[in-house]
Amino acid sequence: MKNSPPTALETAYWRQVKQITWRLLGVWIALILSIVLFIPQLGITVYGVPLTYWVISSLLLLSFLGLVACYAWRMDRLELKFKRAVENNRNPSGDSHEKQHRRGGETPL
Repeated sequence: MKNSPPTALETAYWRQVKQITWRLLGVWIALILSIVLFIPQLGITVYGVPLTYWVISSLLLLSFLGLVACYAWRMDRLELKFKRAVENNRNPSGDSHEKQHRRGGETPL
């Protein structure tokens, strides 16, 4: 079985997936480094526990959940965008049941 080379749409899709992933990973790393490197220098304690513990245990966890939600939202938008692009560039000669697909009918076997 031969693997066909990726189309231009597939290449653009995966480039954008990597871009989204790297950007959100960069934000996550920046958050971790800023908390680990700068907050201990403040020397603040809350109820006898360093502020770094409180920030890592609560704010960093919430920011991670926010980044996951952001990733899911952006990927949904990206997939919808490329799904539309694929549907608009469909080759009508390759699909003998194009009119039936547009009407929402079932695909014959």
